[in-house]
Amino acid sequence: MDLRQLRYLDAVASARSFTAAALDLHVAQSALSQQVAKLERELGVELLRRTTRRVEVTEAGQVVLERARRAMAEADAIREDLDALRGLVRGSLRIGGVPPVSGLHPAKLIAEFAAQHPGVDLTIREDVAARLIDELGKGRLDLVMALIDPTTLPPTLQGRRLTDEELVLILAPDHPLARRRRIPHAALQGERLVAYGAGSALRAELERLVEQPQVIAEANELGTLQELVALGLGVTLMPSAVVASTPPTTLAVRPLHPRVRVPVSLLWRAHERPTPAAAAFRDHVIQATTIRS
Repeated sequence: MDLRQLRYLDAVASARSFTAAALDLHVAQSALSQQVAKLERELGVELLRRTTRRVEVTEAGQVVLERARRAMAEADAIREDLDALRGLVRGSLRIGGVPPVSGLHPAKLIAEFAAQHPGVDLTIREDVAARLIDELGKGRLDLVMALIDPTTLPPTLQGRRLTDEELVLILAPDHPLARRRRIPHAALQGERLVAYGAGSALRAELERLVEQPQVIAEANELGTLQELVALGLGVTLMPSAVVASTPPTTLAVRPLHPRVRVPVSLLWRAHERPTPAAAAFRDHVIQATTIRS
């Protein structure tokens, strides 16, 4: 067996699909399938079970993957340590991100970092906070920016609180609540809600504010949520920076009373030395946030 075969196995197991894994790896699907099959023949076990809809990892596959991921991490660390000795920042960096918030624009920070470190291969994941944090804990992401307080993390993770963001209520301009300058929390009871999917920080905040929330639509795209609200389907919470420039004819944006603020944090795995690329990005974000705050 070789590292390439192990990387192929890991890619298919993570994507649960040969097609998706081949696209991620930029290789032909036939070559990918051949290498995984060769590895299975060499080990004498079935590692992946193919079904009509997806690929499942077998029990033997899980055993192999656990050791394979450690081996791949050590091989990557050798290159990264040597690059660090030469003062270079290379390798891969996998980041889980959040929407823009006041004083912090993740996409801009990532673009600035990429321009400064062209030798780093960047992968960016957008998803609800709970799934990103789970991926971080499993080693599938290096860093995550999330609307979460680092003190609430399990001991395997830690982070830095970068800033706080105010959440505001968005609603259709002709909604009865739009006549108010500020929206008391109690006024949200019984309102129809459009919300992010379960596991998102914004969904959790809605459920904290509203007893027995009546969620009639879910979406994980900011634009989709805003469009549904503008069409009068329901109301929702959103970071103030996201809707700061929204025309009042499209959406009504109202602060809550009392105001609601959530922390914006950069998260990483505890008790683990970051790769040079992850350490450099972490320093870049913290420095940029300090300067802009």
